[in-house]
Amino acid sequence: MDILIAEDDLATLQLIAKKIKQWDYTVHLAKNGLEAWEKLGSIPIDIVVTDWIMPKMKGPELCRKIRNADFKRYIYCILVTAQDSQEEIVHGLEAGADDYLTKPVDFHELRARIEIGKRIVELEKELTRRYEVIQNNFFHTIKMFTNLIEVFNEDLGGHSRRVARLSLELAKRRPEISEKQFPLVEATGLLHDIGMIGLPAEIFGKKRTEMSADERQLYLSHPVHGEIILKEIEFLQPISKLVRAHHEQVNGRGFPDGLNGKEIPLLAKVVSAASIYDNLVHRGKIPLKEIPDHLQRLRGYQLEPFLVDYLMEINQQNIQKEDSKKFREVIFDDLQAGMVLARDVRRPNGALVMANGTQLTDSSIDKLKEFNRLGYMSSKVSICK
Repeated sequence: MDILIAEDDLATLQLIAKKIKQWDYTVHLAKNGLEAWEKLGSIPIDIVVTDWIMPKMKGPELCRKIRNADFKRYIYCILVTAQDSQEEIVHGLEAGADDYLTKPVDFHELRARIEIGKRIVELEKELTRRYEVIQNNFFHTIKMFTNLIEVFNEDLGGHSRRVARLSLELAKRRPEISEKQFPLVEATGLLHDIGMIGLPAEIFGKKRTEMSADERQLYLSHPVHGEIILKEIEFLQPISKLVRAHHEQVNGRGFPDGLNGKEIPLLAKVVSAASIYDNLVHRGKIPLKEIPDHLQRLRGYQLEPFLVDYLMEINQQNIQKEDSKKFREVIFDDLQAGMVLARDVRRPNGALVMANGTQLTDSSIDKLKEFNRLGYMSSKVSICK
Protein backbone atom coordinates (compact mmCIF):
# COMPACT_ATOMS: atom_id res chain seq x y z
CA MET A 1 0.00 0.00 0.00
CA ASP A 2 1.34 3.42 -1.02
CA ILE A 3 1.29 6.29 1.48
CA LEU A 4 2.12 9.90 0.64
CA ILE A 5 3.36 12.16 3.44
CA ALA A 6 3.06 15.92 2.91
CA GLU A 7 5.03 17.91 5.50
CA ASP A 8 7.13 21.06 5.11
CA ASP A 9 9.29 20.42 8.20
CA LEU A 10 12.09 18.18 6.91
CA ALA A 11 12.91 16.58 10.28
CA THR A 12 9.25 15.70 10.94
CA LEU A 13 8.85 14.44 7.39
CA GLN A 14 11.81 12.07 7.70
CA LEU A 15 10.76 10.85 11.14
CA ILE A 16 7.21 10.00 10.04
CA ALA A 17 8.52 8.36 6.87
CA LYS A 18 10.93 6.19 8.84
CA LYS A 19 8.16 4.95 11.14
CA ILE A 20 5.71 4.19 8.35
CA LYS A 21 8.36 2.26 6.40
CA GLN A 22 8.90 0.11 9.49
CA TRP A 23 5.23 -0.87 9.25
CA ASP A 24 5.84 -2.30 5.76
CA TYR A 25 4.22 0.46 3.71
CA THR A 26 5.64 2.09 0.58
CA VAL A 27 6.30 5.75 1.40
CA HIS A 28 6.39 8.81 -0.87
CA LEU A 29 7.41 12.26 0.32
CA ALA A 30 6.29 15.80 -0.51
CA LYS A 31 7.66 19.01 1.05
CA ASN A 32 4.44 21.00 0.45
CA GLY A 33 0.86 20.63 -0.70
CA LEU A 34 1.54 21.50 -4.32
CA GLU A 35 4.25 18.87 -4.62
CA ALA A 36 1.91 16.34 -3.02
CA TRP A 37 -0.82 17.19 -5.52
CA GLU A 38 1.56 16.76 -8.45
CA LYS A 39 2.68 13.34 -7.18
CA LEU A 40 -0.93 12.20 -6.87
CA GLY A 41 -1.24 12.61 -10.62
CA SER A 42 1.57 10.16 -11.36
CA ILE A 43 1.66 7.73 -8.43
CA PRO A 44 -1.21 5.41 -7.37
CA ILE A 45 -1.40 6.67 -3.78
CA ASP A 46 -3.77 4.93 -1.34
CA ILE A 47 -3.41 7.10 1.79
CA VAL A 48 -2.34 10.72 2.23
CA VAL A 49 -1.01 11.97 5.56
CA THR A 50 -0.83 15.75 5.27
CA ASP A 51 0.08 18.59 7.57
CA TRP A 52 -2.44 21.42 7.85
CA ILE A 53 -0.09 24.40 7.53
CA MET A 54 2.21 24.15 4.50
CA PRO A 55 3.51 26.56 1.85
CA LYS A 56 2.00 26.71 -1.65
CA MET A 57 -1.03 24.61 -0.67
CA LYS A 58 -2.44 23.92 2.78
CA GLY A 59 -3.65 20.52 3.92
CA PRO A 60 -7.41 21.26 3.74
CA GLU A 61 -7.03 22.61 0.21
CA LEU A 62 -5.15 19.47 -0.79
CA CYS A 63 -7.95 17.31 0.66
CA ARG A 64 -10.56 19.35 -1.17
CA LYS A 65 -8.74 19.01 -4.51
CA ILE A 66 -8.47 15.24 -3.98
CA ARG A 67 -12.21 14.96 -3.36
CA ASN A 68 -13.07 17.08 -6.38
CA ALA A 69 -10.70 15.22 -8.71
CA ASP A 70 -11.72 12.31 -10.90
CA PHE A 71 -9.37 9.67 -9.51
CA LYS A 72 -10.26 6.10 -10.41
CA ARG A 73 -9.57 5.02 -6.83
CA TYR A 74 -10.48 6.26 -3.38
CA ILE A 75 -7.68 8.15 -1.59
CA TYR A 76 -7.94 8.14 2.19
CA CYS A 77 -6.84 11.46 3.75
CA ILE A 78 -5.47 11.94 7.28
CA LEU A 79 -5.06 15.61 8.25
CA VAL A 80 -2.45 16.52 10.89
CA THR A 81 -3.18 19.71 12.83
CA ALA A 82 -1.51 21.58 15.67
CA GLN A 83 -4.90 22.39 17.21
CA ASP A 84 -7.82 20.18 18.15
CA SER A 85 -10.59 22.76 18.38
CA GLN A 86 -13.98 21.56 17.20
CA GLU A 87 -14.18 24.35 14.64
CA GLU A 88 -10.85 23.41 13.06
CA ILE A 89 -11.64 19.68 13.03
CA VAL A 90 -15.03 20.28 11.39
CA HIS A 91 -13.38 22.54 8.81
CA GLY A 92 -10.86 19.82 7.95
CA LEU A 93 -13.52 17.11 7.65
CA GLU A 94 -15.69 19.35 5.48
CA ALA A 95 -12.69 19.90 3.21
CA GLY A 96 -12.60 16.15 2.54
CA ALA A 97 -10.35 14.67 5.23
CA ASP A 98 -11.37 11.22 6.46
CA ASP A 99 -9.52 11.44 9.76
CA TYR A 100 -7.25 13.75 11.73
CA LEU A 101 -4.35 13.73 14.18
CA THR A 102 -3.07 16.42 16.50
CA LYS A 103 0.56 17.38 16.96
CA PRO A 104 2.84 16.18 18.38
CA VAL A 105 2.04 12.97 16.49
CA ASP A 106 1.64 9.87 18.61
CA PHE A 107 2.96 7.06 16.43
CA HIS A 108 0.79 4.36 18.02
CA GLU A 109 -2.25 6.47 17.15
CA LEU A 110 -0.90 7.20 13.67
CA ARG A 111 -0.43 3.50 13.00
CA ALA A 112 -3.95 2.71 14.21
CA ARG A 113 -5.47 5.40 12.01
CA ILE A 114 -3.47 4.23 8.99
CA GLU A 115 -4.79 0.71 9.64
CA ILE A 116 -8.34 2.10 9.58
CA GLY A 117 -7.57 3.81 6.29
CA LYS A 118 -6.07 0.61 4.91
CA ARG A 119 -9.23 -1.36 5.70
CA ILE A 120 -11.42 1.26 4.01
CA VAL A 121 -9.20 1.49 0.92
CA GLU A 122 -9.04 -2.31 0.56
CA LEU A 123 -12.81 -2.55 0.95
CA GLU A 124 -13.26 0.10 -1.74
CA LYS A 125 -10.91 -1.81 -4.05
CA GLU A 126 -12.85 -5.02 -3.51
CA LEU A 127 -16.15 -3.25 -4.20
CA THR A 128 -14.66 -1.78 -7.37
CA ARG A 129 -13.45 -5.23 -8.46
CA ARG A 130 -16.88 -6.76 -7.87
CA TYR A 131 -18.56 -3.90 -9.69
CA GLU A 132 -16.27 -4.44 -12.68
CA VAL A 133 -17.19 -8.13 -12.70
CA ILE A 134 -20.88 -7.22 -12.67
CA GLN A 135 -20.32 -4.70 -15.47
CA ASN A 136 -18.47 -7.29 -17.55
CA ASN A 137 -21.25 -9.80 -16.99
CA PHE A 138 -23.78 -7.13 -17.94
CA PHE A 139 -22.11 -6.24 -21.23
CA HIS A 140 -21.34 -9.87 -22.12
CA THR A 141 -24.99 -10.79 -21.52
CA ILE A 142 -26.21 -7.84 -23.58
CA LYS A 143 -23.87 -8.87 -26.39
CA MET A 144 -25.11 -12.47 -26.23
CA PHE A 145 -28.75 -11.39 -26.50
CA THR A 146 -27.91 -8.94 -29.28
CA ASN A 147 -26.19 -11.68 -31.25
CA LEU A 148 -29.23 -13.88 -30.70
CA ILE A 149 -31.49 -11.20 -32.18
CA GLU A 150 -29.09 -10.79 -35.13
CA VAL A 151 -29.07 -14.53 -35.84
CA PHE A 152 -32.86 -14.74 -35.59
CA ASN A 153 -33.45 -11.86 -38.00
CA GLU A 154 -30.71 -9.74 -39.56
CA ASP A 155 -33.01 -6.76 -40.20
CA LEU A 156 -34.26 -6.87 -36.60
CA GLY A 157 -30.65 -6.92 -35.39
CA GLY A 158 -29.77 -3.90 -37.50
CA HIS A 159 -32.86 -2.07 -36.25
CA SER A 160 -31.90 -2.80 -32.64
CA ARG A 161 -28.33 -1.51 -33.07
CA ARG A 162 -29.54 1.69 -34.70
CA VAL A 163 -32.18 2.24 -32.02
CA ALA A 164 -29.54 1.80 -29.33
CA ARG A 165 -27.32 4.48 -30.90
CA LEU A 166 -30.22 6.88 -31.41
CA SER A 167 -31.59 6.26 -27.90
CA LEU A 168 -28.22 7.19 -26.45
CA GLU A 169 -28.09 10.34 -28.58
CA LEU A 170 -31.57 11.35 -27.42
CA ALA A 171 -30.74 10.60 -23.77
CA LYS A 172 -27.69 12.84 -23.88
CA ARG A 173 -29.92 15.75 -24.92
CA ARG A 174 -32.21 15.40 -21.89
CA PRO A 175 -30.76 17.09 -18.76
CA GLU A 176 -32.56 14.89 -16.22
CA ILE A 177 -31.05 11.72 -17.68
CA SER A 178 -27.74 11.25 -15.91
CA GLU A 179 -24.57 9.83 -17.43
CA LYS A 180 -24.96 6.77 -15.19
CA GLN A 181 -28.21 5.97 -17.01
CA PHE A 182 -26.63 6.01 -20.48
CA PRO A 183 -25.63 2.29 -20.42
CA LEU A 184 -29.17 1.43 -19.32
CA VAL A 185 -30.87 3.31 -22.14
CA GLU A 186 -28.40 1.97 -24.72
CA ALA A 187 -28.90 -1.61 -23.54
CA THR A 188 -32.66 -1.16 -23.64
CA GLY A 189 -32.38 0.06 -27.21
CA LEU A 190 -30.41 -3.06 -28.12
CA LEU A 191 -32.91 -5.40 -26.45
CA HIS A 192 -36.25 -3.59 -26.87
CA ASP A 193 -37.48 -6.06 -29.51
CA ILE A 194 -36.05 -9.25 -27.99
CA GLY A 195 -39.63 -10.43 -27.44
CA MET A 196 -39.96 -10.70 -31.24
CA ILE A 197 -37.72 -13.76 -31.20
CA GLY A 198 -39.80 -16.80 -32.01
CA LEU A 199 -42.60 -14.95 -33.77
CA PRO A 200 -43.55 -16.32 -37.21
CA ALA A 201 -41.36 -14.96 -39.98
CA GLU A 202 -44.37 -13.77 -41.98
CA ILE A 203 -45.17 -11.17 -39.31
CA PHE A 204 -41.97 -9.25 -40.02
CA GLY A 205 -42.39 -6.54 -42.60
CA LYS A 206 -46.15 -6.42 -42.17
CA LYS A 207 -47.99 -3.36 -40.92
CA ARG A 208 -50.35 -4.00 -38.03
CA THR A 209 -53.30 -3.32 -40.31
CA GLU A 210 -52.05 -6.12 -42.61
CA MET A 211 -51.83 -8.75 -39.86
CA SER A 212 -54.43 -11.39 -39.18
CA ALA A 213 -56.11 -11.38 -35.76
CA ASP A 214 -53.77 -14.11 -34.50
CA GLU A 215 -50.69 -12.38 -35.90
CA ARG A 216 -51.73 -9.10 -34.34
CA GLN A 217 -52.18 -10.75 -30.96
CA LEU A 218 -48.72 -12.30 -31.18
CA TYR A 219 -47.19 -8.98 -32.17
CA LEU A 220 -48.89 -7.09 -29.33
CA SER A 221 -47.48 -9.60 -26.85
CA HIS A 222 -43.81 -9.07 -27.74
CA PRO A 223 -43.09 -6.39 -25.08
CA VAL A 224 -44.38 -8.77 -22.39
CA HIS A 225 -42.37 -11.67 -23.80
CA GLY A 226 -39.30 -9.43 -23.81
CA GLU A 227 -39.83 -8.61 -20.15
CA ILE A 228 -40.23 -12.32 -19.31
CA ILE A 229 -36.98 -13.21 -21.10
CA LEU A 230 -34.93 -10.52 -19.35
CA LYS A 231 -36.36 -10.32 -15.83
CA GLU A 232 -35.04 -13.75 -14.83
CA ILE A 233 -31.54 -12.25 -14.80
CA GLU A 234 -31.35 -9.97 -11.76
CA PHE A 235 -29.15 -7.23 -13.22
CA LEU A 236 -31.34 -7.06 -16.36
CA GLN A 237 -34.57 -6.45 -14.43
CA PRO A 238 -34.41 -2.64 -14.86
CA ILE A 239 -34.09 -3.18 -18.63
CA SER A 240 -36.97 -5.68 -18.63
CA LYS A 241 -39.36 -3.06 -17.20
CA LEU A 242 -38.34 -0.56 -19.89
CA VAL A 243 -38.70 -3.19 -22.63
CA ARG A 244 -42.25 -3.88 -21.47
CA ALA A 245 -43.10 -0.17 -21.73
CA HIS A 246 -41.46 0.73 -25.04
CA HIS A 247 -44.75 0.58 -27.01
CA GLU A 248 -46.74 2.71 -24.57
CA GLN A 249 -47.95 6.09 -25.87
CA VAL A 250 -48.33 9.41 -24.09
CA ASN A 251 -52.04 9.41 -25.02
CA GLY A 252 -52.59 6.15 -23.13
CA ARG A 253 -53.42 4.16 -26.28
CA GLY A 254 -50.24 2.10 -26.42
CA PHE A 255 -49.68 -1.49 -25.31
CA PRO A 256 -49.47 -3.74 -23.35
CA ASP A 257 -50.70 -1.74 -20.32
CA GLY A 258 -52.24 1.40 -21.80
CA LEU A 259 -50.07 3.70 -19.68
CA ASN A 260 -50.42 7.44 -20.15
CA GLY A 261 -47.61 9.98 -20.45
CA LYS A 262 -46.95 10.43 -16.73
CA GLU A 263 -46.92 6.68 -16.06
CA ILE A 264 -44.41 5.76 -18.77
CA PRO A 265 -40.74 5.66 -17.65
CA LEU A 266 -38.72 8.41 -19.32
CA LEU A 267 -36.12 6.00 -20.69
CA ALA A 268 -38.86 3.88 -22.26
CA LYS A 269 -40.19 7.02 -23.99
CA VAL A 270 -36.69 7.68 -25.34
CA VAL A 271 -36.31 4.16 -26.76
CA SER A 272 -39.81 4.32 -28.22
CA ALA A 273 -39.00 7.59 -30.00
CA ALA A 274 -35.77 6.12 -31.40
CA SER A 275 -37.56 2.99 -32.61
CA ILE A 276 -40.34 4.98 -34.30
CA TYR A 277 -37.83 7.19 -36.11
CA ASP A 278 -35.78 4.22 -37.29
CA ASN A 279 -38.90 2.45 -38.55
CA LEU A 280 -39.95 5.53 -40.51
CA VAL A 281 -36.55 5.76 -42.19
CA HIS A 282 -35.58 2.13 -42.69
CA ARG A 283 -38.81 0.15 -42.81
CA GLY A 284 -41.11 2.86 -44.12
CA LYS A 285 -38.38 4.08 -46.46
CA ILE A 286 -39.67 7.62 -45.99
CA PRO A 287 -37.26 10.25 -47.38
CA LEU A 288 -35.57 12.24 -44.64
CA LYS A 289 -37.03 15.50 -45.92
CA GLU A 290 -40.54 14.10 -45.40
CA ILE A 291 -39.86 12.79 -41.89
CA PRO A 292 -40.77 16.08 -40.10
CA ASP A 293 -44.38 15.85 -41.37
CA HIS A 294 -44.70 12.36 -39.92
CA LEU A 295 -43.10 13.33 -36.61
CA GLN A 296 -45.40 16.33 -36.17
CA ARG A 297 -48.41 14.01 -36.34
CA LEU A 298 -47.03 12.14 -33.33
CA ARG A 299 -46.37 15.22 -31.17
CA GLY A 300 -48.25 14.99 -27.88
CA TYR A 301 -50.19 12.02 -29.27
CA GLN A 302 -47.73 9.16 -29.39
CA LEU A 303 -44.53 10.94 -28.39
CA GLU A 304 -43.62 13.66 -25.92
CA PRO A 305 -43.19 17.03 -27.70
CA PHE A 306 -39.58 17.40 -26.53
CA LEU A 307 -38.68 14.05 -28.10
CA VAL A 308 -40.24 15.14 -31.38
CA ASP A 309 -38.11 18.30 -31.21
CA TYR A 310 -34.94 16.26 -30.61
CA LEU A 311 -35.77 13.91 -33.48
CA MET A 312 -36.38 16.88 -35.78
CA GLU A 313 -32.93 18.24 -34.91
CA ILE A 314 -31.29 14.86 -35.47
CA ASN A 315 -33.18 14.36 -38.72
CA GLN A 316 -31.92 17.71 -40.01
CA GLN A 317 -28.37 16.66 -39.15
CA ASN A 318 -28.95 13.40 -41.04
CA ILE A 319 -30.18 15.35 -44.06
CA GLN A 320 -27.01 17.43 -44.01
CA LYS A 321 -24.86 14.30 -43.71
CA GLU A 322 -26.70 12.63 -46.56
CA ASP A 323 -26.33 15.71 -48.76
CA SER A 324 -22.62 15.86 -48.04
CA LYS A 325 -22.01 12.21 -48.87
CA LYS A 326 -20.12 11.62 -52.06
CA PHE A 327 -20.70 8.33 -53.83
CA ARG A 328 -20.73 6.83 -57.26
CA GLU A 329 -22.68 4.05 -58.91
CA VAL A 330 -20.49 1.09 -59.85
CA ILE A 331 -21.39 -1.98 -61.92
CA PHE A 332 -20.50 -5.36 -60.46
CA ASP A 333 -17.66 -6.06 -62.87
CA ASP A 334 -15.89 -2.89 -61.65
CA LEU A 335 -16.12 -3.69 -57.92
CA GLN A 336 -12.81 -4.06 -56.11
CA ALA A 337 -11.83 -5.24 -52.65
CA GLY A 338 -11.45 -2.29 -50.29
CA MET A 339 -14.35 -0.28 -51.71
CA VAL A 340 -16.96 0.83 -49.14
CA LEU A 341 -20.72 0.67 -49.69
CA ALA A 342 -22.38 4.10 -49.48
CA ARG A 343 -25.92 2.68 -49.27
CA ASP A 344 -27.62 -0.51 -48.13
CA VAL A 345 -27.85 -3.18 -50.80
CA ARG A 346 -31.33 -4.71 -50.69
CA ARG A 347 -33.49 -7.14 -52.63
CA PRO A 348 -36.57 -5.78 -54.40
CA ASN A 349 -38.67 -6.94 -51.41
CA GLY A 350 -36.57 -4.78 -49.08
CA ALA A 351 -34.57 -7.64 -47.50
CA LEU A 352 -31.08 -6.49 -46.55
CA VAL A 353 -28.24 -8.06 -48.53
CA MET A 354 -25.36 -5.91 -47.30
CA ALA A 355 -25.33 -2.84 -45.06
CA ASN A 356 -23.91 0.57 -45.97
CA GLY A 357 -20.44 1.14 -44.56
CA THR A 358 -19.39 -2.43 -45.42
CA GLN A 359 -15.85 -2.65 -46.78
CA LEU A 360 -15.93 -5.05 -49.69
CA THR A 361 -13.76 -8.14 -49.87
CA ASP A 362 -13.34 -10.63 -52.71
CA SER A 363 -15.82 -12.89 -50.93
CA SER A 364 -18.48 -10.20 -50.45
CA ILE A 365 -18.09 -9.09 -54.08
CA ASP A 366 -18.72 -12.68 -55.21
CA LYS A 367 -21.83 -12.72 -53.02
CA LEU A 368 -23.15 -9.53 -54.62
CA LYS A 369 -22.45 -10.83 -58.10
CA GLU A 370 -24.31 -14.05 -57.32
CA PHE A 371 -27.38 -12.15 -56.08
CA ASN A 372 -27.23 -10.05 -59.24
CA ARG A 373 -26.95 -13.14 -61.44
CA LEU A 374 -30.05 -14.60 -59.81
CA GLY A 375 -31.93 -11.37 -60.52
CA TYR A 376 -32.35 -10.43 -56.87
CA MET A 377 -30.99 -6.92 -57.19
CA SER A 378 -30.08 -4.11 -59.57
CA SER A 379 -26.94 -4.08 -61.68
CA LYS A 380 -25.20 -1.27 -59.77
CA VAL A 381 -24.26 -0.46 -56.18
CA SER A 382 -23.38 2.85 -54.52
CA ILE A 383 -19.70 3.16 -53.53
CA CYS A 384 -18.15 5.90 -51.41
CA LYS A 385 -15.72 8.06 -53.35
